[in-house]
Amino acid sequence: MLRFTPSTVTRREFLVRSAATAAGTFMSIGLPVLGNVTAKADAMSGFTPSIWFTLTPDGKVTMHIVKAEMGQHVGTGLAQIIAEELEVKWDDVRLDAPLESVENFAIYGLAYTVNSGSVTTEFDRLSRAGAAGRIALIEAGAKILDAKEPDCSAANSRVIDSVSGRSISYGDVIQRVKIDRKFAYPEDFKSIKLKAPGTYTIIGKSIPALDIPSKTDGQAKYGIDVFLPNMVYGALVIPRTRYGSKVMKIDDSEARKIPGFVKAVKVDDSTGKCTGWVVALAEKFPAAVKAARALKVEVNPGPYAGLSSDDLFTEFSQTTKNPAAGANWVLEGDVDKALTGAEKILEMEYTTDMVCHATMEPLNATVQFVDGAWHVYSGTQSTSFARMTLTAYLSKVLGQKPEDIKIYVHEYLLGGGFGGKQDYDEILAAAYCAKEVGRPVKLIQTRESTFATSFPRTPSYHKLKAGLKNGELVAMDHDICCGWMGPRFSVGKKYGTDWLQLDSWDAKKEDIDQWSIGGSDHWYDVANRRVRAFDSDRTTWAVQASALRTVSNSYNMFVVESFMDEVAHALNRDPLEFRLALLNGKGSSRGIPNAGYEPGTPSDYYMDRLWISLPWPNDNTWPHYESTTVGGALRLANCLRVAAGKAGWGAKKLPPNTAMGIAVSSAEERQSPTWVAGIAEVTVDPNTGHYKINRLTIAMDPGTVINPLNAKAQIQGSALWGASQVMAERLTLKDGALAQSNFHDYTPIRLADVPPIDVELIDSGHHPSGVGEPASTVVAPAVANAIYNAVGVRVRHMPITAEAVLAGLKKKV
Repeated sequence: MLRFTPSTVTRREFLVRSAATAAGTFMSIGLPVLGNVTAKADAMSGFTPSIWFTLTPDGKVTMHIVKAEMGQHVGTGLAQIIAEELEVKWDDVRLDAPLESVENFAIYGLAYTVNSGSVTTEFDRLSRAGAAGRIALIEAGAKILDAKEPDCSAANSRVIDSVSGRSISYGDVIQRVKIDRKFAYPEDFKSIKLKAPGTYTIIGKSIPALDIPSKTDGQAKYGIDVFLPNMVYGALVIPRTRYGSKVMKIDDSEARKIPGFVKAVKVDDSTGKCTGWVVALAEKFPAAVKAARALKVEVNPGPYAGLSSDDLFTEFSQTTKNPAAGANWVLEGDVDKALTGAEKILEMEYTTDMVCHATMEPLNATVQFVDGAWHVYSGTQSTSFARMTLTAYLSKVLGQKPEDIKIYVHEYLLGGGFGGKQDYDEILAAAYCAKEVGRPVKLIQTRESTFATSFPRTPSYHKLKAGLKNGELVAMDHDICCGWMGPRFSVGKKYGTDWLQLDSWDAKKEDIDQWSIGGSDHWYDVANRRVRAFDSDRTTWAVQASALRTVSNSYNMFVVESFMDEVAHALNRDPLEFRLALLNGKGSSRGIPNAGYEPGTPSDYYMDRLWISLPWPNDNTWPHYESTTVGGALRLANCLRVAAGKAGWGAKKLPPNTAMGIAVSSAEERQSPTWVAGIAEVTVDPNTGHYKINRLTIAMDPGTVINPLNAKAQIQGSALWGASQVMAERLTLKDGALAQSNFHDYTPIRLADVPPIDVELIDSGHHPSGVGEPASTVVAPAVANAIYNAVGVRVRHMPITAEAVLAGLKKKV
């Protein structure tokens, strides 16, 4: 993997400059650093690192991408943003990935790829970075051409004098003159004028992804492809319970009979990570797997040894019977009074099972200690947090000060992520094993151990009430109990990071884990509404509840949108008409108007501080971009109209036992929505309960679309993810362990079940929002609603099995 070192720049300064090397002159663009970092230029190539892109004398432009590539082609999208304003020829664009280290962290900030947030948060500042480079090149080019700067422009990697018609390439400019133009960050960035959307030539084009050729011809390298000289392989002995096991004794007598066996390592779990882990080390991976199976490990299974999924759901139900145990996530109007005055009360319970990431590339990490530094080779969603987590772990294990531990994280491609590669147990275990054996260690999880140690989406329980009066929904009450993932990441008031947990919407101001409750704060105009959040701490730790594609939206949208259909039917109203009437832009939730913020309002998304602050994690250290809430519920209503029209809602003639269902979503979070609507056409076999999704129609408004073809591909992929979750995926807890072990009993959607997926992109010109996750959230409720419309059976549990549908049909009889 490519390494590079940041150039020395003045703190809080954006510097465009040239410097002489043996190979000529070059231009680099840098950002503020904390302290001084010395650049080491490569005299042969003239290459010098920079924060977002580098130009070399041959005219090539290398974009430095700190976001993880896991199939979404994020590098191409971010490069298009820079190239648009830089006015660079696309054929000259290249990508690389910075090495993660303490020094480079001070330059680039946090490398973290989650929440469909890459384009949203980077669009504005990358545009301004590209424009700043263009400005500097035009100034320098004008001097060379002996032209007036206002008469010069840039296009296709050239500076052009409109008067004489002469031009000069970017490569020639940086070979001939020294560029010394400074932009203070973020202050000077704010004054840079950007191109009008109607003038884009690269943004909005379906440019083939730059990483496709290497992925096609086998040159692309994933974490599992890493090989280091003299390394040993590690395979995990599956722990007795998902969390909390303690290793008491290891008998390796049978393992020592296996050729190539090196050692059995009990991994230090004193930090609460890798609990109950034993790793078998061998010269080859097959030998390591055999040795792991041969090892006899005596364990104390810990406090969760007898726990099951049924136990958790019973606990959830009991917990919600005490309202004082919860905190208000949403509180609008007077819910209790409105329910008392309602003509009819609709009351339902919903539940959702756990699901896991099940990535095609099993979890893996390779670690070596050489020349006083630890080197980590892995595909991870955050090289920064990987480094921080390993630093804290090694500090405890080795008894060294964190500042004395030097770690470099080499990023590789991810064979799937979905939120599942932002926990770092494999890295910690591989590092500990490398310490124990004195050689590089490559730890590869088998499919079985990957399932056993996965970080699943929490199970959830929901109790809902709706007050109906005069043909309207006048009150809505929603209690949610589940495991909260925030405490596992040590965020909230208790840990000194209050800004990463949001306050309850009441006088308590308690921490609420928005990653577990978000999505319930929908955009419908309901004057009296309450969402109460209940934390099941035992669930959090027993199953290691974590982030999974769209986090809490994946279950909360299923519940909200299914229940809204129930309300519509109870009122004898068409579900489409009912939703459109409530998506009127009136009202608010958690202080954000349902109409969204006014145009031009800066984003107040708390994650901005996490992702794009420099120096990290300080407030007001980045140029603010327009909030993606602008337009609000009216944009969501427009998506619904587009999807309904495309699918033929109310107009298309359907055969018996076939119907459509609808749903809308605003994932990822209320402060950072992407507007999406979905229609599912489903046929149900009334004799067996089996159902088939005939077609999915998705309409999405993500604001400005960077690469339409790639956006559609991501939307289709996420829609399939949603279909898989509602049809089949289910992870359960038995005796404290995750019960499913491979794809024979954990069954994602099969090819025969994949429906046609129509995608309508609405390029509204607003600030861009994420496209990789939101579509997955509308599929499950749309399918549930379609099943009801087809055969009159309402299933209030996800996944929706044929058995559950058939049971509902039998009850009807």
